[in-house]
Amino acid sequence: MYLVHNNAPGLCRRDPKYPLVLRTNTGRKRLNIPGAYNPDEHSFLHLTGEENCDAVRVIEYFEVILKAYRNAPKIILILDNASYYKAAIVTQWLEEHPGPQIDFLPPCALNLNLIKRFRRFVKDRPVRNTYYEKYRTFRAKTFQLLNHVDQHLDELKTLVGEKFQIVKIYA
Repeated sequence: MYLVHNNAPGLCRRDPKYPLVLRTNTGRKRLNIPGAYNPDEHSFLHLTGEENCDAVRVIEYFEVILKAYRNAPKIILILDNASYYKAAIVTQWLEEHPGPQIDFLPPCALNLNLIKRFRRFVKDRPVRNTYYEKYRTFRAKTFQLLNHVDQHLDELKTLVGEKFQIVKIYA
């Protein structure tokens, strides 16, 4: 996921007699956040920075996951179909490091993608209806949230739950 250092207006009510003024930033500084949400522990493991997300960055992030879960009996990563996950160097790396099991979501199944729900949760906190004049303040507020998602468990459990209904289709 990524967050842009700019004010993202949300829904609001105002008196139409007064003009709406939103403070915004120029430029396009953004945080690129390769991350994984663990629904069992309600934790978020991320490798946040300004670098673009590409195959090399994905491998760096997979190494972070392997290190963090080195004692886990099994690691299952459920990924969307972004092209960098299927790049040749990522495929080769996965063959050389058989630890994580990779499963891809079906295309156009955004409702199954927990990280999209998590992104909405994150974006609603430090970005929506909030103006940060300095990028470093925006970055600090984002890190504060990402590193302490455990303080928002009640809300996370409703937004990023795993309660899916199995639908059987008979031909």
